[in-house]
Amino acid sequence: MAKVASDEKSRIQEAEIASIQWTNSWDSTASADKPLPSAPQATGLQSYLVYVKATLRSLGLNVLVYVLQHYFGIDLNEIPKKAFHRDRLLALLRSMVHILPFTIALGEIIINWRGYYIGANIEGLNYMQFAAKLHEMAMQSSLAVIVFCYVRHVLFSGDALPIGALLSGLQLTQISYLWSMELWGIASSKIPLLRRLSVMTMIIIAVLLASTVGPSSAILLIPNLNHWPAGSTHIWLNSTASEMWPSRLDGSMVPSSCSQAANVSSICPASEWHSISDYLSLANGIIPAAFLGPYTVTPFWVQLTGKGSLRQLIIQHHIYDNETAPFDQGAAQATTQHAAVADALSATSSLWDIALQHSDSPFFDQRDAVQSIVADNFQPYTLASCGADVIEGETDDRPVAFPIPPGSSLDMLEDANVTTDTMLPMYAIEYAGLTRSEILQTPGQKSEYRIRWVELPEDPFNGSSIGAVILQPTVNETQGVLLCNVAAGWGSSSMNMSKSPAASGTGLASSNVYDPDSALPQRDDYSRRIADSVISFELPMFPQRKINISSDWAEYLNPLIPNLNMTVFNALMSVKLVDHEDTTSANIILAGLVASGLARTGFESQLQGEIRTAFNPTLNASIPDGEYWFNGRRDMFTVDPQASKDWVKLRVDSSVEGYGFGLEGLAPKLTVAVLLIYCVLVFGHVCYAAISGVSSTNWDSITEMVALAVNSSPTIQLRNTCAGITQMGVFQLPIRILTSKDAGGEDEDHLELIFGAVNGTVAKKCRIQENREYGTMHNCSGATCGYDSPASSCRSRRLGRVDMG
Repeated sequence: MAKVASDEKSRIQEAEIASIQWTNSWDSTASADKPLPSAPQATGLQSYLVYVKATLRSLGLNVLVYVLQHYFGIDLNEIPKKAFHRDRLLALLRSMVHILPFTIALGEIIINWRGYYIGANIEGLNYMQFAAKLHEMAMQSSLAVIVFCYVRHVLFSGDALPIGALLSGLQLTQISYLWSMELWGIASSKIPLLRRLSVMTMIIIAVLLASTVGPSSAILLIPNLNHWPAGSTHIWLNSTASEMWPSRLDGSMVPSSCSQAANVSSICPASEWHSISDYLSLANGIIPAAFLGPYTVTPFWVQLTGKGSLRQLIIQHHIYDNETAPFDQGAAQATTQHAAVADALSATSSLWDIALQHSDSPFFDQRDAVQSIVADNFQPYTLASCGADVIEGETDDRPVAFPIPPGSSLDMLEDANVTTDTMLPMYAIEYAGLTRSEILQTPGQKSEYRIRWVELPEDPFNGSSIGAVILQPTVNETQGVLLCNVAAGWGSSSMNMSKSPAASGTGLASSNVYDPDSALPQRDDYSRRIADSVISFELPMFPQRKINISSDWAEYLNPLIPNLNMTVFNALMSVKLVDHEDTTSANIILAGLVASGLARTGFESQLQGEIRTAFNPTLNASIPDGEYWFNGRRDMFTVDPQASKDWVKLRVDSSVEGYGFGLEGLAPKLTVAVLLIYCVLVFGHVCYAAISGVSSTNWDSITEMVALAVNSSPTIQLRNTCAGITQMGVFQLPIRILTSKDAGGEDEDHLELIFGAVNGTVAKKCRIQENREYGTMHNCSGATCGYDSPASSCRSRRLGRVDMG
């Protein structure tokens, strides 16, 4: 063992001496003033083949280079080659690898940014997955070219890179490279900080892009099923905003004939009472009584009918989920679309259909068409809360108390006489304007449900629209009553009307609270909802416009039904919810009646204006001009500016359901950002190639790098790595590609991988020269090139004593 150690020590000493001699000879050679030999000048066909070979290689078609060389009889043996060129045309040709992936990525961004509708159905949708995969592979190859270009740029300048960066371009598709020893070797190496950060930034961005450009391309390349813009126009209704959405309603606004129940298309507030009856009947029959148990299941909405539209009366009850809230836990809320606006939207939808039927618009091929009003539209929102009480005969002199306005903030009721000293199961406000004896004088038969409307003053009933006292059927002196508080208001809402291509006639209107985040910025503990819904009632934030209802207008909500000889309210309570207290049914009925009645204000308003038309030679008639409508360039209707200055003006946006390209949702927007970053990188690389003219395609494969390594002198710094690398120190080693004399000592220089530190002056003088050819060690023999060469085994260590840069 001692003898082996002694031999090893002697060998290293000899290597150091040889290394000093090698360095001196390198310095003298590099500092000589003799000019570098120029490369042979190619002429004729060979000159063109240089560009052809560069183009094919950049596209990964090296095999065609071999075919061309064989076809033209060019020597197939390896010859000296230029490590890198300075030729703008050649640099641009080598950038052709970017053309296809860059063009597709930019096209995907543009077409999705602008939006493009295809149709209701699309063939070959599954093939898009394969196209997206091919695009991903092309972009990954493009990214690899950019990374190798940067790595070669550093190496050509004579600067050092950590060994882990050498083949980073081949590992971009492996996300594990981000936590590999190669990358952390770069981070902890001793090369200058700025170069280290730039290399890591380039590699990390490239790895992340290589992992995400594929899914991003698939998301943007594959059409998605959605609703797409299909035109817009303004419409006018011959009614003022105060007439359409009044802040106070009184009996003068209703014809006296509405004191009896009328047909559903009339102007009368109670003309659609039967829909509430349908609601209660459906609720009683959805689940058989044998399976109902303690649960209540009610329909979400029932249908209302206007002059030319179908609407939804949406009712919800038990809306508060906090048992300690001061509000009635069984309170009910309701809303429906405004009848006049829904009729106008239905007429607009029909006109849009007519224009579409006689046009060559791509929107003709669609699954569904939706007309929407998303701004400046209001619909009624109501909330009713009832509590049970009793009147102990005509001598009962206790004060009457109504439930506090449901949905109100308690801050609104600071000065109110809020009390719990009543039979009502919630907080209440005493009302001195009505005695219990007066309640007993309410007209009607004692065997029926009777209702008495009470106008509650703003102070202290802040938030209330009207009160109601309901007398329950009785046969003795003790009279059961329900004391109810009803709140109502106009809330900003969107309205949609959907109609499939196969459908004709009337469309069904639906709605949602418009911009609920701004309308309802905060919710306190007492106003939490069971779930998000199209109904919200949180005073004073929503609805925005409170409605005050007079008792004479409210009387028209309870007209006589001649053929039944009973009032509407009594008829509705006769089909009340089974196995529930009267308060629950009363809440639903009051909220529904008030909401449907308010929705019929301005009922006689109609769509106004002249329709823009175009002559259709096939029909020999003028039809609505779809070109104006579908492009959204101008309004479809023309009105007199003076006559229409006070009319209600609404914007109708059309959309169709089908396949197309767009940026709806978060995912497409993120994918556009990913592909934009990719395009910026590619554009920057092409600009660099065009301006500098520097290009190279060397050492971008494992085979070429192995060939370079085999043609390089071994170094003791890689001792014990032939069977693998397990220590970080090896990945931290700086590495260069520098020139050296070949074994034959001729003018053709040789390129080698040099590990470890190298003197900065030597590295600068021996860096690779542009447009210079480098060849092989054709005379390599004996100890000069063998692994036992003392000089070759110690070279990197000897050079590493000066400069780590």
